[in-house]
Amino acid sequence: MNHFSDAADLSEATSPAQSREPETRQNVICRPKENSQQPAVLNRDRDFVTWPHFNPGQWIDMNPSFVRLSNDEAWAVFTRYNVPPEPGNGSVWVVRVDAQMQPLGIPMQVVDRGIDPRVIRVAERMLIFYVIIENDSTGVINGSCVALTEFAIVGDDWISGMSFQLPKHPINNVLPLDAQHNWEKNWVPFAIDQAQNAEASGDGFRVGLIYSHDPWYVITLGIAGDRPKFEELHGAPGIQWDYGTIRGGTPPVPYDDAHLITFFHSAQPIGSRNVYSVGACVFLAKPPYTPVLMTPEPILMAPYHSGSHRFGWRSAVSVVFPLGAERTEEGYRLLCGRDDGEIASFMVRHEELPARLAAPHHGPTGTIHDYRGGQGARLPLKSLLYVPDPIPAIPELPMINFVRTIAGRGRTFVDVGSHIGFYTMGLAPGFDRVIAFEPSWFQYGWLRRNAALNAYDHVVCEHAALGDTPGIGMLNVLSYEGGLNSLVPEVASERTILDQYAVPVEVLDDRNLTDVDLLKIDVEGFEIPVLRGAARTIAASRPVILIEVWVDVGRRRDVQRLMSEMEYSLEFLFPRSPELAVCLPLERRHEYRWFI
Repeated sequence: MNHFSDAADLSEATSPAQSREPETRQNVICRPKENSQQPAVLNRDRDFVTWPHFNPGQWIDMNPSFVRLSNDEAWAVFTRYNVPPEPGNGSVWVVRVDAQMQPLGIPMQVVDRGIDPRVIRVAERMLIFYVIIENDSTGVINGSCVALTEFAIVGDDWISGMSFQLPKHPINNVLPLDAQHNWEKNWVPFAIDQAQNAEASGDGFRVGLIYSHDPWYVITLGIAGDRPKFEELHGAPGIQWDYGTIRGGTPPVPYDDAHLITFFHSAQPIGSRNVYSVGACVFLAKPPYTPVLMTPEPILMAPYHSGSHRFGWRSAVSVVFPLGAERTEEGYRLLCGRDDGEIASFMVRHEELPARLAAPHHGPTGTIHDYRGGQGARLPLKSLLYVPDPIPAIPELPMINFVRTIAGRGRTFVDVGSHIGFYTMGLAPGFDRVIAFEPSWFQYGWLRRNAALNAYDHVVCEHAALGDTPGIGMLNVLSYEGGLNSLVPEVASERTILDQYAVPVEVLDDRNLTDVDLLKIDVEGFEIPVLRGAARTIAASRPVILIEVWVDVGRRRDVQRLMSEMEYSLEFLFPRSPELAVCLPLERRHEYRWFI
């Protein structure tokens, strides 16, 4: 059977242009609660080693790959853009590097137009796979393809040989999640049949291409004479994770005698920004190249406070983009692009990987479902959420991602103003206990349904408001979807009151909690009473606090004063959600500097 499409004819590569392709995401369902004590990302505790800039103000350097020659010389192959950068107008350069993957000498250009190179060595042949950005007749970027050029290294010179464009969508009826109709970008090459290829001469050799992670497809590419040819297709169930669609990665390197490992990347909205994460996948080194292990959690994450805009790009994407790796005695040294404007290396030590690897999850990973049977907005949550009719949208989803990143695991999570359980269900897998308070009868009913739907026996749902004095309060129903319901008369007077009823008010401190690691407060103007009634809990636990404070100068001043008395920061970080603030204990604020 011919698995390859009729378009799988190879043509000579034109001189290779950049645009980050739009993302896609599959509809997915749930997994049960996992161990909350997952390892933290490695760059939380130590930083990347950043390259010096060769020509600041003239060039920006990004997205590097790595190759070591048989004589032990090491080279990096990377993308360069003129300043200011123009999408699509990158070129490919090489430079020698030392044992720590730091540059030695002056870069040399090897491809006039191309981006995101990945280099592999087969015997003494150097193959650089790179992306050609395509333009329509008016110069507008409208697609991309993958190309390869063979090089021979003579002294310090890279001598180019054959050069080919690889066809788009080479597999019949397959479009990976990270590809669109006219876009191909993230193919990952690796050398196969090492013993045979080491002896290869002009008769040819073969390489592997990870074409897609979901579904998982590896294509073998035969290179003989001047006509590369797709030869075999190996497939397996796609691997998925909760931090965006897996895209690209480093050319695989040995994991053990029978397996290879590749370090991939993904991106997803977190707060008001698209943030990249890095994971790893271990797969068989021989056919059928089946994945056997992967990292359920990121091992590296781009800092939220950085972003590609600092290098002149129009977007503010926070990027960490691994394209090169080497196995060393200490571990795996990665060569990464950061924020589309600089290059850095990072060491993943051998002892750090085992606790982070698990059998790959081939089925769906989690989503928010609409109770009417249709799909709601997608978010990689390991939970299900039923959404009642009056709720038109779920703007909280990007913020849940943000909280999961900085404080998404621990002992107890207290959700004050839980609504139907967006944060409760979204963050429940990371905590040993969740206590969710919701005074509205309508929302509380759906909160309980969602907890039962997920079989979360560690989630306690309480039909109560919180304040600084126990008793009874009058809840003003200001919207059918429940997002504006308030105990504050001044808030109610500004809108039409649809309903009113008495609700119990409790004081959080009366529960004598000392193990709260996350406190979320969304109480529509009742923030000060809640905080006062939680003062002892906050003093004993020192949790991260996420609080909604309307854009009101007086109210914000009062909350700021109280948080300052409690020795907390109050940080409004999110342009798209200006009412939300993150509050961090001042004595631990430095622990979050790597990200925010």
